[in-house]
Amino acid sequence: MPGADASTTAGERESASDPAAAGSGRALSSGPASTLASLPGSLAAAPLGPPGTAPTTSLPPEVRRTMRLSLVEGGLVQVFLNWTSGSVIIGYLLSLGAAPWHIALVGSVPFLAQVASPLGALAAEALGRRKALSAALATASRLLWLAAAFVPQAVPAGLAPAVVVTVVFLAGCFQAANGTVWTAWMGDVVPEDRRGRYFGLRTGVLGVVGMLANLAAGAFLDRVAAPLGFQVVLVVGVACALVGVLLLLLHHDPPTERVAVRLGELLGRPFRERNFRRFLRFAVYWQFVVLLGAPFVLPYFLEELGMTYTQVAYWSSIAALTSLASTILWGRVADAAGNKAVLAIGTFLAGAMLPANWILAGLTGDLTFIWVSAFFDAVAWGAITPAIFNLALVSAPRAGRVSFVAAYSLATGVAGFVGGALSGPLLGWFQGWQAPAFLPAWTGYHTLFAVSAVGRVFAWVLLKPVAEERAWRTRDLLRTARTAWKGVGLPWR
Repeated sequence: MPGADASTTAGERESASDPAAAGSGRALSSGPASTLASLPGSLAAAPLGPPGTAPTTSLPPEVRRTMRLSLVEGGLVQVFLNWTSGSVIIGYLLSLGAAPWHIALVGSVPFLAQVASPLGALAAEALGRRKALSAALATASRLLWLAAAFVPQAVPAGLAPAVVVTVVFLAGCFQAANGTVWTAWMGDVVPEDRRGRYFGLRTGVLGVVGMLANLAAGAFLDRVAAPLGFQVVLVVGVACALVGVLLLLLHHDPPTERVAVRLGELLGRPFRERNFRRFLRFAVYWQFVVLLGAPFVLPYFLEELGMTYTQVAYWSSIAALTSLASTILWGRVADAAGNKAVLAIGTFLAGAMLPANWILAGLTGDLTFIWVSAFFDAVAWGAITPAIFNLALVSAPRAGRVSFVAAYSLATGVAGFVGGALSGPLLGWFQGWQAPAFLPAWTGYHTLFAVSAVGRVFAWVLLKPVAEERAWRTRDLLRTARTAWKGVGLPWR
């Protein structure tokens, strides 16, 4: 479900293989979860009342337990997600002799895999047992990665990169279906007026877990020869994710009615809702322009800038530490002022500040711009991740929500795949251009990032027609930003 990225730490979102429909760990819906079960405070909060009001009632014990368990479960899964995407999977492919088109495909085929999302919705409606279904889909998705881990021993060297890309696609199909089920499930568990703060916290904690995972993987991969180092990382990641499945089985699953529905009816229902169609237009456009540049961010860092895996981990760490604060703050703002203004600010920052710093790093050879981009990465995606998730939920009616989640996942998946698939040929075309005399260091990477940046900056235009109850205008939020960012606290306190 919505996500831009929840796939990953704040820093890794730019190259996340499936930010939109991962389920329980990646995607907006599945934010972090770490060993924060010991966070202070009881899970007593008010599920009722307008956004921004103080807690007045207690949550049921099963909801409190699930919100805590989801933090731990997501943290374990986040290790797996970070170690099967981003710099790890790209480095693995490069060690196997991957071509640029392999790199482009590994960043885009998970979006194509989101065509499986409606099947997850269909099964959820028919079975009415989301917990068991989610656990089964998650297990299948994670076990497939064992095949990728042993590719060097199992297939000829020339076929190895293609086999890894195939595994990414097949695992992505199960993950996309799971993401649809998981998102609708958690949307029913977490009270509406707590979603911003809870998923903001969850996304921030995800950043810290991802930071630690990236640092560990980076240090290990810089010391252990390829492909053995990558194989060990993948196997350990799968083990962590399977423990996460066991915790998933302990979650509370509110009862749902079994509904016999045809696939065509299930897919057609969301497109008959005018406001949801408006939201989809924005989400599809956003996914496309982000994926135009995202698949080549980490290859640019590793090959063009000559960064080590440890340096890439430092970049992710800066983003993760910043994200821990920014996602909680943005989540609180979204609860009080609505999601549209938060999303408009976040998408503008993601276009204006991220590609510009990547380009400046390449032109000057100064990695300071990369560290600066990590900070803005966390600020921008800290706003986008919880806001797009919550806006998708409030744009869909509660009844039959899983079909709306599936439609979102399908539409953005196709858009992400098209954008990612185009990024490879575009980069090749741009690489053939003659650099201007006054910018001799300009490369095709820089042109690709600039094109993506322009598209991102204007995403807010498509966001304006989306209706959201009690939402502030962006200008009003900016004028009162200092007030809106006060009083941050844990969502269950």
